Amino acid sequence: MSFFAELKRRNVFRVGIAYAVTSWLLIQLTDILFESIGAPPWVMQAMFVILAAGLVIALIFAWAFEMTPEGVKKEKDVDRSQSITSHTGRKLDRTIIVILVLALGYFVADKFWLSASAPVNTSAESSNAVEAEAEKLETIAVLPFVDMSQEGDNEYFSDGLTEELLNILAKIKELRVAGRTSSFAFKGKNEDLRSIGEKLNVRTILEGSVRKDDERNRVRITAQLVNVENGYHLWSETYNRDLNDIFAIQEEIARKVADALKVTLLGEDEARIAAQAVTDLSAYDLYLRGLQQMNIHSYASLSEAVTTFEKAIAQDSNYLPAKLKLAQTWLDLAFTGAVTRAEAAENSEPILTSILEKDASNAEAHVLMARVMWATQDNKNRRQELRLALDSDPRNLEALRETGRFIFFNDSDVAKGFEYIEEAERIDPYSVDVLWDLIAFYSFTGQPDQVLPYAQRIGDIQPESPNRYWGPAMAYQTSGQLAASLEFQIKAIQIDPHDYELPAGLASTWIALGDMEQAEHWAKLADDISADQPQPISTRVQLYEYREQYGLAADMAKRALDRKIDNRMGSSNVLRRAYISHLVRQGDIQQAIDFYQERLPGAFSTPLDVEFDRRRLYRELLEIALLLQARDPASERALELIDTAEQQLQSIDPRFMPWARALDRAAIAAVRNNKQAALEQLVQAYELGFRWRWRNGLLSNITFNSLHDEPEFKQLITRFEEDMERQRAEAYQSLGLDKG
Repeated sequence: MSFFAELKRRNVFRVGIAYAVTSWLLIQLTDILFESIGAPPWVMQAMFVILAAGLVIALIFAWAFEMTPEGVKKEKDVDRSQSITSHTGRKLDRTIIVILVLALGYFVADKFWLSASAPVNTSAESSNAVEAEAEKLETIAVLPFVDMSQEGDNEYFSDGLTEELLNILAKIKELRVAGRTSSFAFKGKNEDLRSIGEKLNVRTILEGSVRKDDERNRVRITAQLVNVENGYHLWSETYNRDLNDIFAIQEEIARKVADALKVTLLGEDEARIAAQAVTDLSAYDLYLRGLQQMNIHSYASLSEAVTTFEKAIAQDSNYLPAKLKLAQTWLDLAFTGAVTRAEAAENSEPILTSILEKDASNAEAHVLMARVMWATQDNKNRRQELRLALDSDPRNLEALRETGRFIFFNDSDVAKGFEYIEEAERIDPYSVDVLWDLIAFYSFTGQPDQVLPYAQRIGDIQPESPNRYWGPAMAYQTSGQLAASLEFQIKAIQIDPHDYELPAGLASTWIALGDMEQAEHWAKLADDISADQPQPISTRVQLYEYREQYGLAADMAKRALDRKIDNRMGSSNVLRRAYISHLVRQGDIQQAIDFYQERLPGAFSTPLDVEFDRRRLYRELLEIALLLQARDPASERALELIDTAEQQLQSIDPRFMPWARALDRAAIAAVRNNKQAALEQLVQAYELGFRWRWRNGLLSNITFNSLHDEPEFKQLITRFEEDMERQRAEAYQSLGLDKG
C-alpha cells in the first residue's frame, strides 16, 4: 500500500481537516471573547502557536494510534482484519460536516448580522480607521526648492513652484503629503533629511532647486526624491526648458514621483493631475508673487496680496488658483480684523459661487464658502459646505480645520471637534493655524498649561508672530489667572505694536483687576491705533461702566451696535449688556424690547423662529424673556423663551468653558426667580475660574439684577474684589511696577 493510501486509511486527512475547521471556529469565538474583556494581543498570539503545535500532535496521533472497541491502541498492535478505521472515518466525516455547518453559520451571522448591528462611525472608531488608512499610504514631504537665480531675487518663484507641486501630489489618493507650513518650517535650516522625515512622519522627501532666467525665458529645475530612512535616491532629474513649459514640468515631476513610489494613478488621479490650471506666464508670475505676500499674513501683506491676485485675474479671467487665493485673502483679512466680515463676504462670495457653478466638487471652494458663512453667521449652510468639502476631499487640511473649529465652537462638542484638529495636525504638524486651534481648544477647556508647548512651537516656526505669547495669554485669562496672562500679553504687544486688539485686550484685563490707571494707558494706545474697531470700543465702554458713567457707555455701545460691528473676542456681549442695562436702569423697558425686536425678530414671532445653530443665542433669549416679564409678569412668550434657552444650554458639552456653563445656568435660575440656585451656580462659576470681564458679566447683566441686594451676592462680589487685589499685587511684582 502506498504512503498516501496509508494516510487515507488511518484517517490522517480527516483528522487534519476536522482539527483545522474546529481551530478556525475556536479562533473566531475566542477573538470575540478576548476583545470584550480587553485581553492583550499576546494572548491571541499564544493561542495561534498552541493550535499550530496541536495540529502537528493531532496528525502524529492519527498516524500512530487507532480507535478500537477496546479503546485507543498503537496502530502497530491492531490486527488489520479487526481494524475499524473505515467506521471511525465515517464518524469523522459526520463530525466535519457538523463543524462546517457551525462555521458557515458563524460566517453568515458575522457578515450579515453582527457587522450590520455594530456601531458605525463612532468618533473613536472613525479616528482609528483614519489612522489605519493613513498607515497604508505612501508618505512624502515637499521641501522648499532652493532659489539658484543669479540675483537671488526669485524666491517667490521657487517657493510658489514648491507649493504647486505639493498641491498636485496631494491630489493623488494613495499619497499622504505633509502640509505646506510643515514643509516650509525647514526652509534654509540645512537639517538632516532623516530628522525632517521623523518630525513630519514621512518616509520620502522631494527636494530640489530652481534657476529662473527671465532674459532668455528659461528655467532649470532639478528635483530628487530621497528615502529618508536610508538616504537612497529613489529618483532624480534635471529639467532645462523654456519657462512656457513650467506647467508640463510640474505634471511630469508629479508622475515621476508617483512612479518612483510605485503608486498606482487611478483614473481620477490622472484627471486631477492633468486638470492643473494652466495660464500665461505673466498671470502665473503674479499669482506666485501673491502667494508669497499672502503667506506672510500681516495686515499689509494681505492687502498687497489682494491687489496682486486681482492683477493676475485681469491677465487671465479664468485662472482658477488666483481666484481661490483672492477669495481666501479677503477672508483672512476679516479673520485678522483688518476688514469687516461683511466686506470680506461681499468680495469673496461671488468669486466662489462662480467657481462652484462650474465645479461642484471643488473642496477648496467649499471650505472658503464655509468661511463666507462664518462671516455672515449662516451656520446652517456653513455646516453643509464643510460636509461637501470633506466629501470631495477627506484629507483636505483646511476642511478638517474648519470642521473641527465649527464643531468645537458652535456645537461645543469637545471630543469630536478635537478629533478633526488632531487629524489636521497629523497632516501638517508645523502649521501655525493648526497649532493655534489646539491652543484655543485647551484654552476654552480650562487647561492653560497644555497650551505652552504649542505656543513654543509657534515661536520656533514664526518668531515674529505675537501668537506665541497671545496664545498663553488667552489661556490663562480664560482660566482666571489674570496676573499670569498680563506677562504674555505685554510680550505679544512688544512683537506687534500695531495690532489694536492686543492693547485693547490688555486694558480689559487691567479693568478686571481694578487698576484704572493701567487700563486707561493701554486703552488709549488701542484708540490711537484704531479707535473705531470692536475691541477698543468694548474696552472704552467697560471703562465708562467702571466709573459709573453709564450714559456714556450706553451711547458708545449703541452707536457700535447700530454699525453692526464684528463680534471680536466677545465684544458684542459687552456692548449689548452695557446698552440694555442702562435702559433698564432708566426704566425704558419698551425701548429695550424694541432693540431686540429689530435684532431678533424671530424671538417675537408666532411660532417662535430663532436660529438654533447660532452659538449661545440663549443668552439673548433670556434677556428678552426678562424684559417681557418686566412688561407683563404673565407673559407666555417669556416662559417659552426661557425653556428654549435652557434646551440650547443643555446641548452644550460641559467641558467647553466650564465656568461659562455655570454662569449661564445661574442666569436661567435667576430669570426663573430661583435665587438660591442662581447664587449657587455663580459661586461655582467663580470656583471654576470666572474672572475675565467679571464686572460686565455680573453687574451689567440684567439677568442678575434681582440678585444684587442678596447678601450672598454681595459676599461673592467681595470675593472677586479680594481675588483681584491679590492678583494685582502679583502682577505689580512680576512686571516690576512700583505701586507703593
